Parts: sequence; structure tokens; C-alpha cells
Amino acid sequence: MFDPGTKRYRGKNVYHIAMTFIVLYLSVIATMMNVSGIYYWKDNMPISIDYFWKAETWLFVFYKMWIVVYRSTDIWDCLSITWYGFTSFGHRNTCTLNRWRERSVRFTTAVTVMYLSSAVFYVAGTLAFRKDMIPVKNHDGSVGNYHQNVMNFYFVASDLTYNAHYYKFFFVETVTVVILSMLFIIFDVLLVTLCFATCCQMQMVSCAFESFGHDKPFRDDPRLFHHRSPIDEYDCSDYTDERKNVFKERVLMYCDELKTMVLDHQAVMKKYENILCLFELAMLLQIFVSSITLIILWFIFIMKVIIFGLKLFQSFSNDDRFAVSDIIVKKMIFLIPSLSYQIFLECYLFGLLHNQKDSVIFALYSSNWTEMCMRFE
Repeated sequence: MFDPGTKRYRGKNVYHIAMTFIVLYLSVIATMMNVSGIYYWKDNMPISIDYFWKAETWLFVFYKMWIVVYRSTDIWDCLSITWYGFTSFGHRNTCTLNRWRERSVRFTTAVTVMYLSSAVFYVAGTLAFRKDMIPVKNHDGSVGNYHQNVMNFYFVASDLTYNAHYYKFFFVETVTVVILSMLFIIFDVLLVTLCFATCCQMQMVSCAFESFGHDKPFRDDPRLFHHRSPIDEYDCSDYTDERKNVFKERVLMYCDELKTMVLDHQAVMKKYENILCLFELAMLLQIFVSSITLIILWFIFIMKVIIFGLKLFQSFSNDDRFAVSDIIVKKMIFLIPSLSYQIFLECYLFGLLHNQKDSVIFALYSSNWTEMCMRFE
């Protein structure tokens, strides 16, 4: 999807074309759900709320996929940070790279399992309770009794038509859920990979800065062990000519190494800024959308509890517009773990990037380059 060398059709990436049609399909459904949510608001508030949060989630997925498709070239450029040799220290400290790679694999696996398991439980729960009926009140006062389904696309057909072709609708709605789950997985796996790779490269630069000037003494000259840095130009006046030449070569070598560290740091920070430019707004919106969705789910659950209590005191009519189906509540519970994990993941990635960025600055001043000759300063 990001590789510029991918097969093209009339100059367009074939994966981008397929993604565009998928997103257009979801956008049409989301628009219909928003309209239906407005239509059912007066007579079926729980169904209306259910439509609204699904529609807004789909529109958010549309925004994510727009980033993936429209900014694919920039994303491909950012993915270069996952290369082992991105910095000059990559092949020297492969243990750190492998450790971060393992962490990235664990998190991306957890993301994939969380989304797919939620989708499976959601679909399986629907199939298990498919015979349950949900009354839907229309503006004209009539009530349609629909079988419980995956996404409850009741707005596309009457109850008789919908129930008669239940399994056809079940298939279409299940495919929709699978597509949504895969789109969430694509974006979040990409985000986790880039964030962990950036943190890994930051740690590589940080380790290089911390050790610079501390791990390269002139071990063959014991006079310099307890003195200032062994590459201080002012301590070589009594050296032989050969020793002076060796010393100057060492100074130039260490100076070039410090320059390389600084250049690596600048390259990593450039990728860091590009990644934030691409994904920062999406990450913030993810926290907002997931939080709002959780609030809505808990609102519907609390509404159900209140209605149940009112029924015990016989103060609630069965045809009230606030009535909530038990199956809808049970299905929504399956979504709580994935939504909670989304919020945790975004906050964790933000914190991880921020901490690694600060550690690089701290490591820069942990080295003793400030005690060296003016060439280093």
C-alpha cells in the first residue's frame, strides 16, 4: 500500500483504488446511519444513539484511511526509520534493536487479537440471539419487529423484508464489521510500528551520547586516567612526534564520531516530527472518539438499569421510546475491552515518545564533550 513500486492501474496504486471503494461504501452507510439516527431520535432513542456512534466511528475510520492513502508517500518515507541501519550505530547495538522489535511485535499482536476477538464475539453473540426481536417504532405509530443482527441496518427495508432475508443482511453486515476491524488494525499496527521504531532509534542515539568521552581513554598512558579527557589538546606537549600524530588522529576520529551522533540525532528527530505531523491529530481524535463511545455505551447500560428498576415499580410502559434491548446492551459490552485498549495505547505511545525524546537531551549533557577541546565544543 505504501511502496512506490506497487502495481498501478492508470497511474494509481491498485491498493489505493481498492481502499477508496471500501471507504466510499462505508461513507454511504455512515451517512444513511446519521440520517436514520435523526429519524428515530424521537421514537427510538437507544437505536438512534446506536446509529450515531457507529456512524461517527466509521467517519473517523474514513479520516484514518484518508491519511493512509493521501499521505502514503510521506508514510513510506517515515517507515525508513524501521531500518536497522538508519543510524550509524544500528549494526553495533543489535540487542537494543531486537528488544524494541520484540516489544513492537507484542503490541501489534495484542492490537490484532483485541480487534479480531471483539469482532468475533460481536458477530457470534448476534448469531446466538438472532431470534430475538427488537421493536422499532415509526413516526406514523406503527411498530416493526426486526430480528437482532450484527449492525442492525433496519433503515434499508421493512421488518417483513428484513426478516425474510435475514441471512443475506447478516452476511453483508458481518463483512462490514470485518472490514472495519481490518481498517482499524492496519492503521494501529502502522502507528505502533512507527512509534516503537522511533523510540528505538532515539534510545540508540541516547546510548551513544551517554558513552561518548567515557569509554575511549588512552589506556597505554596511565598518567591520563585521572586527568581531564585523554583527548585534550593541551596535554600532548611532551608527546613524541609519533605520539602526537596518533593523538591528532584520535581527536579527528572522536570529533567525526560526535558529528555523526549529532547528524543521527537530527535525522531521528526529523522523522519524529514527520510522524507527529502525520498522526498526532489522528491519535488525539482516537482518544476523543473512543472516550465518547465508552461514555455512550455506559449511558445506554445505565439507561437499561434505570428502566429495569422502573419496571419493577410498574412505572414504565413497554412502548416507551427509551426502552433498550437486552441484546444491544450485551453486544456493546463486547466492545468495551477494545475501546479501553485504544485509549491506553494512544496515551502510552504519546508518553513513550515524550520520555524517549527527553532522554536523548539528558544523554547529550551526560557525556563529557563539554570538557574536551574547542574542536568538540
